[in-house]
Amino acid sequence: MPWQQLHFTVSADEVELMSELLFAANALSVSCSDNQDDAIFEPQDGARLWEQTKIVGLFDVTSDMDTILHHIALGCAPQPLPPYHVDILEDAVWERAWLEYFKPLCIKDTLWICPSEGEKPNDDKPILWLDPGLAFGTGTHATTALCLEALTELPLTGLTIMDYGCGSGILALAALKLGAKKVYAIDNHPQALLATHDNAVKNNIPEKCLTVLPPEECPQIPYDVWIANILLNPLIELAPLFAERIPAGKTLLLSGILDRQADELLQHYDKNFILQKRLERDGWVLLLLVRR
Repeated sequence: MPWQQLHFTVSADEVELMSELLFAANALSVSCSDNQDDAIFEPQDGARLWEQTKIVGLFDVTSDMDTILHHIALGCAPQPLPPYHVDILEDAVWERAWLEYFKPLCIKDTLWICPSEGEKPNDDKPILWLDPGLAFGTGTHATTALCLEALTELPLTGLTIMDYGCGSGILALAALKLGAKKVYAIDNHPQALLATHDNAVKNNIPEKCLTVLPPEECPQIPYDVWIANILLNPLIELAPLFAERIPAGKTLLLSGILDRQADELLQHYDKNFILQKRLERDGWVLLLLVRR
């Protein structure tokens, strides 16, 4: 099945905002390039940005592009939409692209994240074999990396974990590789649920250890750690749900937010949660909270 690509040409200081707006419009991935250089998928620490940067959002072929452009225009206001065009991307092209640019990552000298067709690292650390498919998350984006690093520093053995907004399933599967007993992976996009299930099979994860569901089927059980790497507005809307489902003394990891958005988000959580740690990278933030 083909996919839609929405291309914008922006200045370097507009890339951060446009990336956020594309993901808020349910882009499955975002990449940056100029006319001479190769793409940078999931812009990360130290990634160069050009004076005129092309930023591309990938969307399901059935997505209503007029509606997407309308919401992005609202986010850009009062400035007009940057120059843009829409084209079609075939599956095979996308598959070659991510395989070329996704390289093995070692998280805190504790866990390997490796492309599913890659070679096995030459050590005894646990390995998460990953094929993101058309769902966001390979570990290279700052928010995903922050979540992975936070998970390596938490005692997860025997715990029940929620990954709310699971994308490729990278955080859910990482939690299992790090000792979690049971993980629930929730997402509202069918491609994310499919990618998470497929990656679980690639990693020989027993069905009893991982349950993949849409939000409306989220189990009402106590969770030891709840992860939500989404975006600002959904995190604000979900604050009451998280407070209801997370028992006192348990951990909530929030990410997918820019550093300038963190204080606003905390206003919606400080009644029920205590901020334990704030981590920042490349303009993005992870908040580690504990339920009061």
